[in-house]
Amino acid sequence: MSHKYRRKRKKHISPEKAPIQPSKTRHWTLPTVLGLLLGLVGALGVVELRPQISVSPREPIEKSQPFSVPFAIENQGYFSFWLEHAFCYYHKVEVGPLTVNNGSEHAPDWGRQSIERATAKTVICNLAHYPAVPKSADIGVVLDYKPFQSFPFTFRRYFRFVGAYIDNWQWLKQPPNSIEADADKAIEDHMEKIPTSR
Repeated sequence: MSHKYRRKRKKHISPEKAPIQPSKTRHWTLPTVLGLLLGLVGALGVVELRPQISVSPREPIEKSQPFSVPFAIENQGYFSFWLEHAFCYYHKVEVGPLTVNNGSEHAPDWGRQSIERATAKTVICNLAHYPAVPKSADIGVVLDYKPFQSFPFTFRRYFRFVGAYIDNWQWLKQPPNSIEADADKAIEDHMEKIPTSR
């Protein structure tokens, strides 16, 4: 007696009629929400705790002498930071017979010191002592700094000022992007010529 086995045919389902898999819905659990909030607070904390540095011109030491103006390097953050170097960079200055392009100036006592919270250090970009108002003056104060002295990397910030005569001489803050590459080159040359400025 022979037994015949019939194979069951599999139903062919066309692709357009294939069953749709239900999409997974994200469940916002308490640990997920807390993790996101802690991450956001941590990121904001890093931004707030980094050195908050500003540079602004003060009153001139000598009236009618634009280059006797002290520039205050201020710590507006929560913690002190280490000022490694400070440079005056002269992008383009014309005063009397003097013309300076891409020059730099540095004094040993401008750097290698801690700037405490809510305190300031001043530098004077004393390029020239001349009775006439400069024809043009585009300068920068360039700072190399670290969060603390033993930190392995140094960061650089640029603060650019353009001179203008409006009733009296003023240094007006400008975006620094256009002078950054030239300032880097001038400072590099300065450090090569004067190793004590490193």
